[in-house]
Amino acid sequence: MNDVDRLEYDALTRQLERMRAMQYAYNRKFFILLLVSTLVAVALILDGRREGLAVVCFGLVTTGVTSSFFLHFCDFARVHARALERRINRLIGRPVLIASELEADYFYPHVSPKLSGFSFAAPGLFFSVFTLHFCVVWGALVVWAGLKLRDLMSEGPWFLLLSAWILWTAVQLAYLYHWFVMSGAEARLAARLAANDSDDTPA
Repeated sequence: MNDVDRLEYDALTRQLERMRAMQYAYNRKFFILLLVSTLVAVALILDGRREGLAVVCFGLVTTGVTSSFFLHFCDFARVHARALERRINRLIGRPVLIASELEADYFYPHVSPKLSGFSFAAPGLFFSVFTLHFCVVWGALVVWAGLKLRDLMSEGPWFLLLSAWILWTAVQLAYLYHWFVMSGAEARLAARLAANDSDDTPA
């Protein structure tokens, strides 16, 4: 390894550390958000005030979008870390860094179709089941809050609120489907990193 290779190795390892720190930070935000939002939703439902029940119905949808936002940062960090590990391994001359490949096997595959944390390529992996679990839990909390709201409101306003919630939820789900499934954002990121790697390879 010559001096240029050593400089590249140092720069790559620093970038890798940054990507792993980013990944862990957003993972932490993700799990804190799940815990706090669920506890707050249960507290508002038990409190039983109309405004709080409406916040649960609309707020848990927004929480789902926010958690997906955190996961998309984690995906960025994972894809970038994978590319960095490959470049470092090439410099070293053997596969020393394999964390990204282990993540693909243990959590969900890289650059594969998924909706937020649910992987269509690996629906039986724990992360996919965990995503479904929270969808069911939050769905149950929304139904619980919605039924309590129906008891507190006349039929017309409640139906209007229900219609607004359905529209709100449909728009959010449509965008999540667009971003995670249709847009190909993760694949474009991986392709750009691969192209940059190829540009750096001597002829």
